[in-house]
Amino acid sequence: MKYREEMMKPIFLEIVTPVVTTYGHCRHCAPFFQQSGLQKQFDQKTANDYPEDLKEEFVRLSDWIRELCKLYQHRLLIKLIDAYSPVGFYKSLRHRIRKYPAFIVEKKETFIGWDKSRLEEILDRYMQSAALLRKQSLLSTSH
Repeated sequence: MKYREEMMKPIFLEIVTPVVTTYGHCRHCAPFFQQSGLQKQFDQKTANDYPEDLKEEFVRLSDWIRELCKLYQHRLLIKLIDAYSPVGFYKSLRHRIRKYPAFIVEKKETFIGWDKSRLEEILDRYMQSAALLRKQSLLSTSH
């Protein structure tokens, strides 16, 4: 229990972007589609309906998210939000987002665009701040 208390809380990163989605089947039909191999064909057809530039951006963002997960491991909690969903619409209004992808760090700071180093600078700053607060709280409880 004490180990959990000493662990640093992960930085919360929300990513607002148009999301390439596929539509599923009812839970009774899903096993049939998966076992028959039809699910893959259905997903492929659905994905082909999207414009090429949107698919390319989504693949690029997916690769970037995987890199962030490797780099920050357990110190980062990522939530992907479809820009065209009600939550995405709300986030876009709340944080004045007009272009995508948009990154909201700890529900406070918004970064828009594809500059990896800039996003990593912001994340690192939040990580350092969290580590400093944790260190201060450990020092104050040890006295």
